[in-house]
Amino acid sequence: ALHRLSREGLREARKDAAPPVEIPDWLDGLGALQAAIAQLPSPCSALRRHATTHIAQRLGELKSQVRSFSFADSLARLDAALTGAQGERLRAALLKRYPVALIDEFQDTSPQQYRLFDALYRCADNDPDHALLLIGDPKQSIYRFRGADIYSYLRARAATAGRHYSLNVNHRSTCELVDAVNLLFERAEARASVSQGDPPGYGGAFLFRQHGLDPMPFRPVSANDLAERFHVSAGAAPAITVEHDLTVRSGEASRRLFARRCAERIAGWLLDPQAGFDHPETGRPRLRPGDIAVLVRTGNEARLVRRELSRRGLHSVYLSEQDSIFETDEAADLLRLLRAIAAPNDAALLRTALATGTIGLPIDELERIAKDAECFDGYCEQLRRLKQLWSARGVLAMLRRGLHEWELPARWSAHIDGERRLTNVLHLAELLQQASTELDGEQALIRWLASRIVDATEVRADDHLLRLESDADLIRVVTMHKSKGLEYPVVCVPFASGMRPVTRQKTDHVVKPDDAGKRTIELDPSDRDLAQADLERLREDLRLLYVALTRARHALWIGFGLQKIGNAAQCVTHLSAAGHLLGATASFEPQDWHAALTALARDAAARGDGRLVLEPVPDRSAVTHVPPDEARAPLAAGQPYCADFERHWAPASYSLLTRDLDSAGFAPAQIRGRADDEGPDPEPWPALTNPGTLAPWYQFPGGAASGDFVHGLLEWLDREDFALDDPAALREKLVARCQRAGRGAWVDTVHAWLLALLDTRLPTLGARLGELRSRIPEMEFWMPASHLQASRVDALCRETLLNGVARPPLPARQLNGMLMGFADLVFEHGGRYWVLDYKTNQVGRDPGAFQQGALEAEMARHRYDVQAALYLLALHRLLRTRLGGAYVPAQHLGGALYWFVRGIDAPNRGEYAIRADDAVVRLLDSLDEAFEPEATPW
Repeated sequence: ALHRLSREGLREARKDAAPPVEIPDWLDGLGALQAAIAQLPSPCSALRRHATTHIAQRLGELKSQVRSFSFADSLARLDAALTGAQGERLRAALLKRYPVALIDEFQDTSPQQYRLFDALYRCADNDPDHALLLIGDPKQSIYRFRGADIYSYLRARAATAGRHYSLNVNHRSTCELVDAVNLLFERAEARASVSQGDPPGYGGAFLFRQHGLDPMPFRPVSANDLAERFHVSAGAAPAITVEHDLTVRSGEASRRLFARRCAERIAGWLLDPQAGFDHPETGRPRLRPGDIAVLVRTGNEARLVRRELSRRGLHSVYLSEQDSIFETDEAADLLRLLRAIAAPNDAALLRTALATGTIGLPIDELERIAKDAECFDGYCEQLRRLKQLWSARGVLAMLRRGLHEWELPARWSAHIDGERRLTNVLHLAELLQQASTELDGEQALIRWLASRIVDATEVRADDHLLRLESDADLIRVVTMHKSKGLEYPVVCVPFASGMRPVTRQKTDHVVKPDDAGKRTIELDPSDRDLAQADLERLREDLRLLYVALTRARHALWIGFGLQKIGNAAQCVTHLSAAGHLLGATASFEPQDWHAALTALARDAAARGDGRLVLEPVPDRSAVTHVPPDEARAPLAAGQPYCADFERHWAPASYSLLTRDLDSAGFAPAQIRGRADDEGPDPEPWPALTNPGTLAPWYQFPGGAASGDFVHGLLEWLDREDFALDDPAALREKLVARCQRAGRGAWVDTVHAWLLALLDTRLPTLGARLGELRSRIPEMEFWMPASHLQASRVDALCRETLLNGVARPPLPARQLNGMLMGFADLVFEHGGRYWVLDYKTNQVGRDPGAFQQGALEAEMARHRYDVQAALYLLALHRLLRTRLGGAYVPAQHLGGALYWFVRGIDAPNRGEYAIRADDAVVRLLDSLDEAFEPEATPW
């Protein structure tokens, strides 16, 4: 039983995680177990309660151990802190920083969020020194599935009695439409309390009135009105049209019927040459598909409507807040295609991929692939080319190439959903490319996509939601939740009488709020608990219907039908929000529904013509085809392109300046022919006869990879503040880093080296790394370099740096673009700012090899003087920008320190210092002139 329920439990456990936090799989496994136990049968209720409590506690402990927490955990921590011993001090600090808070859409807040704000600002106190402004409409509280709690809003409303301000003018819709919507809810508001099963009777438009008190009454609003009016061939269109079917049908049959009627009504509008919006100034613009929105509750309802629209030649787009891109057919087909490309010689995978609807090869071509070996080999070769492109340039480039080679966009354009297919594939390609930056190899990416498809019903992030496929003039099919806050000229609500009642057959637990706003889960709900849960469902359905009915500017078309559940004959439409607005009870028969609808139309007619009309569903529904618009005029001829721009602009760096540097003749005789750690991997040093006699820093191997590894360790230690208060914890992290880098055998050597390194004082500063403050590791800089000659930089550095030591000339080249780089460490010490660069060069295997003259020769051989000049120029410009007129180079600029970290036991500790004296400052000023951008014609 636990195994069967684990997948659903996994989804529930992950709902709490906020991107980009990823909880490890074993945490998700505990969440799955917790959710699975909660679904065991009622005789196991004691076990369920015990396990749920203890698993939740253990889940919190494991999160703490791996330092992983979500947004919900942050709220819980703040809640605990405000009620703890230091709660008042925390409250005072937060109020000092934020004396005024404004919360928009407050009706969507959760109990915990309101409890936090109330603990901070104490709504009932009305403290004049602080202000909490709560803005919201309780009639639009529709996100209970996200944790929104209408009762938190009502508690806040009660706490702020006498300090309420209302907006009572509608600026969106016509007077007729506003008045018709007012009428629907006013009639329900005036009705007496009705019984909803075991709970006490509630009344009012939103079912909150009890014993004469209504914390959420409906108040009608006036309209600012609009200058334009929606007209059709028969004249002014009614504000609300209710098309009703009084035959009791199953939910599915009723949905299919009203999907057809909705599509047919839209086709009639678009074929009507007089359908448009009369305006006293602009005339009558014709009704366009983009002016129409169809509001639905589920993806299934959207599919029914879109299918019927497609049958009539009408294109539409679907907007939802919950549909994941990984639920689509394109995601499953793309997974099959990636598996085939990763193994291009696997016949079964290839045939499976090519037979998908996304690739869409015709039957005769698939038959030829199966029978013709030459044709099959051709497709295999195509997949091999795509695999090579995947390895060389990434999955996004590969998929785009595949789209063009198979001419998929052109073939999809012939289908009604072609644009949807292309949008989905490109969306998936982007997500795959993004994921590939954190994964290693094709198979890892395939497993990533497969796992997302398995958990497709869980939308992990906003970029996993389906994208709008087009900004073209298309009919919008929108979920009611997504439509909140939006408006459309004409709105259709085809399934207004739909509902999902809470029954014991479909529910084995309910959520119960208490007076303090906290919610608990009742694992063994009584009949009264289920009735109360269904009442809460109906209340939210009413608010959701209110949102749907207030999205239109001009006209609203509503589909109303009578539904039953399963094979039962009894009509249950009275359990729907629309049924409540009509004043229905459980005893309503079809004739009673007709009387209720007629009474509504009569009341609307009493207010004026055009408010609301009733139309019965016709016996037979036609399928009216809407021809496409006439061909549009061709585009005007494009203007000739004659722009003049710089064609030889490119980024550059110190590495580019010193590329192809001929430094062999400048190396000491014993190591000539060996490259340095910062360049390509050197030739190996002779094997050590007795490595134990050497210090750890001499034992560690050289090479570019070793240099990068040591640089990475020092950057990591900088984040640790160069403080090794807990050597055991350091060693544990160090072991993991060494193992990941394939250097697990060198853990002891590296550990000893780092301990000695961090205990070494830099001679120029007299300070250890941990004593340096205001540090910026890996400081990135970009400087413009317009037609800069390397020879000029070479000459300036020779004149000023390294005391005239001979050095190889810089290769002749011109830089034009931006010069960039990364300084290992920039810091402030004693009021001066310095650049520190770590060097792991194998200058020698004893302290004598790191004497000042040897280091100076090493600096010259690799032209580190040029690197130092660029670093100091970047720091010089930064200080001049940040300090402005107060910047004095002689006072603020310290210089550049090159620390050869294998020489820490030498007298100079392996440090070579370039101080910012007058000569260096003159060098920087000269470099400033050399780097100054020239005027360009563009």
